[in-house]
Amino acid sequence: MKNFEERYTAWLDGELSGEERVAFERELPDRDAAEKDRAEWAKLRGMMRESLAPARMPHADFVNSQVLAEIERESRAAEARQPARRGFLPIGRLAFLGAFLIVLATGLSVLVKPWAGASGPLVSEIVETHVANPTLHTYAFQAPGGRGAVLWIEEPGYIPANEKL
Repeated sequence: MKNFEERYTAWLDGELSGEERVAFERELPDRDAAEKDRAEWAKLRGMMRESLAPARMPHADFVNSQVLAEIERESRAAEARQPARRGFLPIGRLAFLGAFLIVLATGLSVLVKPWAGASGPLVSEIVETHVANPTLHTYAFQAPGGRGAVLWIEEPGYIPANEKL
């Protein structure tokens, strides 16, 4: 069931059915004041409809054609003032971009080349190893230039700390 305010608004707008309207009008505490509110609401609604109605313009087609013609003139004038674009990247920009890429590639190759040539053709060198225990297989690798060494023992089992390999 709707509350009083919703039913009152529906009564003002004339949206209540016959039975609902009669029942609601019996509930009104002051029927004369409510009828006065209803008349004022109808008057206000009529004034709002009149004020919100679109204004009639005499010779609307002539005015519209004049406005459209002015817009067309202004757009042609704006296009004439702007320089014409000649594609996505003009020739000058393409040449600058190509030269920049060549300089960048040359710089990167100069920076990377010293590191690539420092290690030489070999990545590591196998060094000879000897172990007293024949069941152990040992391999030692040393990088060129003495930058590092690795000793690799396969299946060592137990090797005491004081034992030398």
